[in-house]
Amino acid sequence: MSKPQIEITIDGNAVAGGFYERLVSVTVTDNDGTTADTFDMELNDGPPQMLAIPRKGAIVDIRLGYGSMRSLGKFTVDKVSCKCLPYSMSVSGKSADLRSGKLKERQERSWEGKKVKDIVGEIAGESGLDASIDQTIGDHTYAWFAQQDESNIHFLRRLAERHNALFAIKQGRLVFSAKGSGNSSSGAFVGSVVVSPANLIQGTCSFEANDRTKYSKVVAYYQDKDKAQRVEIEADSDAEGDSVYRIPEPFSSVEEADKAAQSKAKGLKRGEGSASVTVVGDTAIVAGAPLLFHSVRPGLDGVPYVIDTAKHSYSKGAGYRTEISAKLYDGKSGGAKGGADDAADNDAAANDSAASDKGSTPAKNAPAGTPATPNQWINNRRYGSTDAN
Repeated sequence: MSKPQIEITIDGNAVAGGFYERLVSVTVTDNDGTTADTFDMELNDGPPQMLAIPRKGAIVDIRLGYGSMRSLGKFTVDKVSCKCLPYSMSVSGKSADLRSGKLKERQERSWEGKKVKDIVGEIAGESGLDASIDQTIGDHTYAWFAQQDESNIHFLRRLAERHNALFAIKQGRLVFSAKGSGNSSSGAFVGSVVVSPANLIQGTCSFEANDRTKYSKVVAYYQDKDKAQRVEIEADSDAEGDSVYRIPEPFSSVEEADKAAQSKAKGLKRGEGSASVTVVGDTAIVAGAPLLFHSVRPGLDGVPYVIDTAKHSYSKGAGYRTEISAKLYDGKSGGAKGGADDAADNDAAANDSAASDKGSTPAKNAPAGTPATPNQWINNRRYGSTDAN
């Protein structure tokens, strides 16, 4: 593999060559969902020519790769720390896309007869963002849905939870896609990240199955105005569970209550197991992508995980590496047709698990209770670095 390269621009201007001689390390953390992506940079400072101190609010673009480089995002500098004798400088910041004041503005409004894609598209446009929405999520129509004295960020997060969706703002785009499906916002499958001994950094791989409360069902409720009473809606969660999870928030209709219960049932299964590993750097490893292990260990190979954090780091000593943390796949979001949540009627929701099972294959030697791996995760895998694919 060729030597990794890095390019950094500040406010659109490429940094001078002497900057890279002072550069000790750069780390970019790609988070799943609305947690801001971040960057941290360490530099050697000192005489005879001290480094210029970047202004707060400066826009930093970081590109990495092995020939064809890819931007890991644009970030707004929010902290600069300098040490003296010996001299050093630390620069850090958060994703520029989440700095929009409009996203944090509290609003109260409602939509009638609107699809999810219409609602999300309107809010994205207000902040100057493009909207990319998984079609099977975007086509769901609400008879009525309200933003209730809450920020756009909070409202979008709540809407995403209703649809078991991943809501993220990345590089000028507001994205709604099904959690764990491995699909891009257009619905196209992006391919599974595969970790094997060839790209795994020794001593960095671990996984565990968490002993946590298992819920047999999820209960949500809505207020039936005609009958003037509270009506409960149930969704099956885990056949081995002996507890019931109740959503305290009331919903305005049976459809909303059902969708919330179905989404929460999937969410409770996600995170029952976790894995972490560091691999040879690869800019195509992103939060939300499927993760599989191959030829690493029986009981781990083929088990389906979903990446929740990808930390890209570059240093002169270690080169380019990507640190991955992942949660166990929930067993429902990534079926044979791409796995996006089918925002249709109650019958479709009830058949969701069965449909997913038809397009799934259990991993050999996997611990009892491990969800089957969707076949398209197995049939569409990427080995090695981005350039090698």
